[in-house]
Amino acid sequence: MNKVLLSVSAACALTLLNASSVVGQAKNPQGRAARAGTMYQGRGQYTDAPATTSASQDAPKMLEYSDANKMASYPLFISDQKTTHLVFPFPVTYVDLGSNGLIAAKATGAENIVRVKAAAKGFAETNMTVLTSDGKLYSFIVNYNRDPKILSLNLGAGTTAARSGSPAIASSSRSTTEAILSNSPIPQGNLDAFSVEALTGKGTAESKTANQLSLRAGSVGYQSETLFFPLHIANKSNVTYDIDFVKFYIQDKKVAKRTAEQAIEIAPIYVYNGPQQKVEAQGKLEKVFIFKKFTIPDKKQLVIELYEKGGGRNIKLTLANSDLLKARTFNGNAVASGDAVGAVGAR
Repeated sequence: MNKVLLSVSAACALTLLNASSVVGQAKNPQGRAARAGTMYQGRGQYTDAPATTSASQDAPKMLEYSDANKMASYPLFISDQKTTHLVFPFPVTYVDLGSNGLIAAKATGAENIVRVKAAAKGFAETNMTVLTSDGKLYSFIVNYNRDPKILSLNLGAGTTAARSGSPAIASSSRSTTEAILSNSPIPQGNLDAFSVEALTGKGTAESKTANQLSLRAGSVGYQSETLFFPLHIANKSNVTYDIDFVKFYIQDKKVAKRTAEQAIEIAPIYVYNGPQQKVEAQGKLEKVFIFKKFTIPDKKQLVIELYEKGGGRNIKLTLANSDLLKARTFNGNAVASGDAVGAVGAR
């Protein structure tokens, strides 16, 4: 009997002990949180909950860099005393400067050349980004150098750097350092080459000789919406001839008396051998005047006037619309030869 009472008392004490433990956890916030974190209620009883998601799975995923998506940058050293020019194979559409220590702009009259200069001495290292019309992005790391050794960089297609994929700047070559003029669809180097071909072509549109000076207009050339007018000047006298100006304009073939003469002057987009303005005694000079495509209206003519500076040896030529419509196209041989471009002399 005593043993039975003892067993019942022990069981009651054990039950009270378990209950007090549960009550203690319920009153303790940490206990509640710990128990809630490891238990969930299902069908009236507590069961172990599944493990929680790891912290690494909750973190955002990051893309990794690789050689495939890294873009090399060109080293560039510029000065506040000198201007550096960058020549690209396509027109430049966007330029971004990393700091106000740089000054950059497209060269006047050229779509594919960017000039860069330091705004002040000793700026901190920065960067510059250039985007061209073919969608290619060029990245530069720019540092200050009071006396940079390289002032013109060619980034055109076909250079050693472009073929190898190396960020090193390749040596310039004439075929890839052509300016793309703002008002011409043809790069300047090709304009020079086509001009050489125009001067060597056969045929004469018009010629005239006066005061031992002759002016001959060769056959008109045409390429890519562009007209080429070759002029051959020969000074047969013993006195040098200094050119004042050459003027192109369209006017009526016949002008009625007491009627104001209406003339429309046409400005060239480029002149091959433009800087040469002197014809030596017994010498010759060749120029090519290049225009955007145009035609001559009915009852009008194209007039070409050559004037001497401080003198009276002036010559006038007239061309008809048929001279333009007979314009010949170029075969491109001169463009392929870099030597032909430089053979005629300075432009």
